[in-house]
Order: sequence, then C-alpha cells, then structure tokens
Amino acid sequence: MKHLPDHATAQILLELDQIRQTVSEIKKLEEERVIEEGLFRTLEYGSRMGIFIIQDGEFKFVNRHTENQWGYTLEEFIGKGALSLVHPEDQVRVRESAMQMLKGERSSPFVFRGLAKDGNIRWVTETVASIPYQGRRAVLANYMDITEQIESQRKLEELEALEASILDAIPNAVVGLQNRRIIFANNGVETVFGWQAQDLIGKSTRIFYRSDREYEGVAQLLYAIMEKQRTATMEFPCRRKDGRDIECSISAARIGTYLKERNIVVIYEDITERRQAKNELEQSREQLQKLTAHLQSVREKERTLIARELHDELGQLLTALNTETVLLAKKIPPAYSDLLDRAAGMSRLIDMTMQTLKRIYMSLRPGMLDHLGLTASIGWQADEFAKRTGISCRVQVRPEDIALNPDLSTALFRIFQETLTNISRHAEATQVRAQLKATGKTVRLTVKDNGRGITHEQRHKPHSFGLLGIRERVAHWGGVVRITGAEGKGTTVDVSIPLR
Repeated sequence: MKHLPDHATAQILLELDQIRQTVSEIKKLEEERVIEEGLFRTLEYGSRMGIFIIQDGEFKFVNRHTENQWGYTLEEFIGKGALSLVHPEDQVRVRESAMQMLKGERSSPFVFRGLAKDGNIRWVTETVASIPYQGRRAVLANYMDITEQIESQRKLEELEALEASILDAIPNAVVGLQNRRIIFANNGVETVFGWQAQDLIGKSTRIFYRSDREYEGVAQLLYAIMEKQRTATMEFPCRRKDGRDIECSISAARIGTYLKERNIVVIYEDITERRQAKNELEQSREQLQKLTAHLQSVREKERTLIARELHDELGQLLTALNTETVLLAKKIPPAYSDLLDRAAGMSRLIDMTMQTLKRIYMSLRPGMLDHLGLTASIGWQADEFAKRTGISCRVQVRPEDIALNPDLSTALFRIFQETLTNISRHAEATQVRAQLKATGKTVRLTVKDNGRGITHEQRHKPHSFGLLGIRERVAHWGGVVRITGAEGKGTTVDVSIPLR
C-alpha cells in the first residue's frame, strides 16, 4: 500500500474530526428539537395554565387551555397580534409591564383585562420571560384567569358597601362586639349616645352604662340568654356621652351558630320619649278612668236622688190627688152622670201617671237593687225587657243569694241594662239567655242572644258609646270583657270581674 505523506494524513484526520463534530452537533440539535417538541407538546396539552409564545408581536404558539378560554381556534390564534386580546384601555400598561419584566425590572405578575372572541371581558394575571424559539428570541407568557376572583371581590365590596349603607341608614346605634369590645359601629351611635363611630373601636360598651354594676348585669343577662337562643331583647337605662341618662331598648343577636367567640351585634334604640309618652298616656288613661268612675258614681247618686224624690214626693202627691178624686166622685149625685164620668176619667189618668212615674224612677234606680239585691233586680229587668220588646229573656243565677259590694252590684246591673238595650236596637234577636255566676274569686255575667251577630267593625266602632261604657265599667273593677259574635249565630257578652 502506498503510504500518504504525513501532511496529507493529518489533513484527512482533521476533516474526519470535523465530520464527527458536525455529526455530533446534528445529533445534539436533533435531540434538542425532540426535547423542545416534547416540551411544547406537554405545555400544549398538559398545563392547566394559559401559555403562549409571542414572536415579532404575533402568537406563534398557544396551548389548549388558552384556546378554550378565549374562544379562538388554533388557526385563528397563530399569526394574530398579541395585543388584540388586551382591552384597549389596558394595552399601554400591559406593554410597559411586560418590558419591565423582560428587563428584570419587575418580578410581580401584572393584571389586566382581556377581550374574548364573544366580547366578554376576562381578568388575567400574567408573567413573561424571554426564551429561544426556533432559533430566535421570543416571549414566553403564562397567565391565570382570575375573572371569578375579581367578580367575587367586586361583589364582596358591593355587599360590604351595601351593608355599610344599611347600617348608616339605621337611626339606632348598631355595634359589633367581640369579647365585649366594639369592633364596628354605625353612625347611629352619634344620634343615640353622642359618640363618633371611629372613637368607639376597641372600647368596651361600659361607656354606654351608668355604672359598673349595671354594665356587668346587662352583659351577664344578654350572654346567658344567647347561650340558649340566637337573640335577646330587653329595656335598660343607659347614659350618653354628655352624661344625660336615657332609656334604651336593647336587641342583641349572636354572630354564628354558637357563642364560643362571644361575637354579637347589639342595637340600642333610644325610647326615652316613647317611654315618657307611654307613662303620660297611662297616667292620662288612669285619670280618665277615675274621672269616668267618679262621673258614673255621681250619676248613680243623682239617679237615686231623683228616683227617691219622684217616688216619695211626686208619688205621694199623685196618691193624694187620686184619693181626693175618688172622694169627690162619691159626693157627686147620681143624676150628674157626666160629672161622674169625668171624675172616673181623672182617676184613670192619675193611675196611668202613677204607672209612668213608677217606670221612670225604676229605670233611674230600681229600689229593689238597694233592698232586694242584684239577683232580684236583674230578674225584674229581664221581665221588663221581655214585656217591652217581646223578646224572650231568661236569667239563671248561681248561687241565688249572691251578695256583692253595692257599687259592684250597680255596675253589673248597668252592664246588663246596656247589653239588653243594644240587643233591642241592633241584634234582631228573638231570645236572650243570661247567666250570673259568682265564685269565691270572681263574678261572671254572660249574656247571649240569637240575633244577626256583631261584626268586628261594630265591636271596634269608635262612637259605640254603649260598648265603651261597658268596657269602662269593667276596667274600673279590674275585670275583663269579651264581646264575640258570628253572622247569623248571635252575640255573646262575657264579663268577668275579680272579687276584691
């Protein structure tokens, strides 16, 4: 074999080495290409984040997550301008933020609004990095869709703003407590207590009360109640910032199912004026009842006096006149028949006048009420009512010998009288059944008719003075009156008075 010169051999060996290096580089590039393809395939199908590559301002690669989120197909994405997905108002800011991150001047993700194909706005947070792609520099971006978080935050802020508006619109003081310390307060605390809301944060509600003892007493009572139930309500004296004492209605509710952390909300309502008005109204009503009772007593006395004078004075005069008329008639000769007839007529007129007089003074004040008692008087009144109206009226008394306070007997008799008057005027009844029953503790009068039945409007009619009179008489004696009725089934008046 012919030997090559040394320099030729060296040249061949150098070329062979270059060929080996070239083959090695080709293998390395092929391996890198395979790895790159595997990486992008993984990014395309495996990532749950949005990933895309931008080169020359256009999309060169997007993964399936990005394709699904924005509504564009892969073919529509490739070659599309990268900023076309960014809301026009955010494009400048996005470009500046991306450049800062690529230069290493920014490390935190930036947030912007994107526009999907259907026009809906998507909120995203994004980071970018510079990478080689197909032999050239490109931008790798990954992002997360935070639309739901942004919407939730917005709704939460709106809800918090709404809650704050509602709290401030409440004229009462509303405070939130944690371990008896104020963690929030509305503007109503200034109206009720004279404090600014911001000045109360972190303070104890002791400043709302007059003393430590009252503060501890209210707290123990509220928490004890809310251990068993969600809410508690009470009325309690409080004190304003200026030292003025007020009456407050306190309503508390625990926050959450249990009271472990002692978190509660308390509402304080200033009821000082309402309490004063209520007291004044009660005093006025009490005075009115006393006045009514006094007037009724005076009227009964006047009736008794008038009835006595009619019976004793006018009755005696009519009796004497009738006697004189009879004696005069006996002295008239039989021949004067016309005078005898006139005398007889005068005697009848006197008898009629005496009957009318008797009816008048008995209606004013039955003498038997003073002499024979309530039982006989009610029986007599029932008989008179039946004779006058034609309505059957039966009375049952148990026991038959009821002995009551004279004034109470008068009140029950007048109640019975007024009830019968209402029946004759309005009920269109054919029968009445009454029962008077006394026990060791109460006396009860029940009157029931079979008329058309009293309506709700009639029971509460403001100018129904008969019913008002019954109620006032019963109230004066500390009793209860129930007036019930049903259409076509009559009306029942049930009076129960304690025996004192």
